Amino acid sequence: MNDKIRVIRTENAPAAKGPYSQGMVYGGLVYVAGQLPLDPATGEAIDGSFQEHAAQAIRNVEAVLKAGGSDLEHVLRVNVYMTDVSQFPLFNEVYERMIPHPFPTRTARVVQLGPYDVEIDAIGVVIN
Repeated sequence: MNDKIRVIRTENAPAAKGPYSQGMVYGGLVYVAGQLPLDPATGEAIDGSFQEHAAQAIRNVEAVLKAGGSDLEHVLRVNVYMTDVSQFPLFNEVYERMIPHPFPTRTARVVQLGPYDVEIDAIGVVIN
């Protein structure tokens, strides 16, 4: 096992908007920072519905996982942050469509996210 910490930097996910990394790899795990519904090319929020925002956040998580040597099939843990509990069923529709079985462990919380309506972070297993 490699005991070095590796910082993930990928153009396929939005650049960090503060003093943090998109992700880190350590001990065979990929730790993905919270991903918002941002377009990786512009760093700006995408237009669209809550479901489109959730899908973009998941795509951003996936991009960081891939850059770290993992993928959505090897996620162990997901944290979801939403601004409105009534969006939970809509989030589940997107999540069930995009996240492979068996579903990883997950916690969902209602929080204030400023101008955003959803944020997702994850921990995955390095597979390559």
